[in-house]
Amino acid sequence: MKKKILISTTIAFSIMLFISIVNAQITIPEVSVRTDKPQYLPGGKGTIYITFYNDQSDPLSIHNITVIYYQWQAYMDNKWVGNKTIEVDLTVKEHGIKSLDPVDFTVPNDGRAVDCAVTVQIGTTEGFEYGYATIYVVETLYYMEQIVTLFTILVVLTIVCTIIIAATIFLSARRPQVTWKREEKVE
Repeated sequence: MKKKILISTTIAFSIMLFISIVNAQITIPEVSVRTDKPQYLPGGKGTIYITFYNDQSDPLSIHNITVIYYQWQAYMDNKWVGNKTIEVDLTVKEHGIKSLDPVDFTVPNDGRAVDCAVTVQIGTTEGFEYGYATIYVVETLYYMEQIVTLFTILVVLTIVCTIIIAATIFLSARRPQVTWKREEKVE
């Protein structure tokens, strides 16, 4: 009897696990945001690609796209920089996917050149939809060019010193041959 209860409990538990796996669904984000490269240098140019998914059963109109670069915002030249708003007039059909025009950006080459969280806000007839990405900035050493130059000089000096040492060893091991001549006796 205990065996039957154990088997039936195991079967019931297995069915419950299987049902939860079958019911699991993949959710598609409404706004997908990605960059063209994994990392950027200060002053480098990049592109943000935006894809919009309309999960509603009616067509949806897109009016504007706002890209917000949080860590790059600053008040410069009598205006705020760090946001970009693009006015568009697009319609996405029901349950349709629309790739929007890429948005170009330039990484600042001043003190703001740090990793940056990016929010893409899409204004639709139903409200706003959001997508997120991160732009990673490579931190380089300050004097990398000087370090490369020093390593190049070091390699050249090593090669020159090796040639000098080899020539010295070669010339010191090579002695002129001594030939003996009989001296003539003077009488």
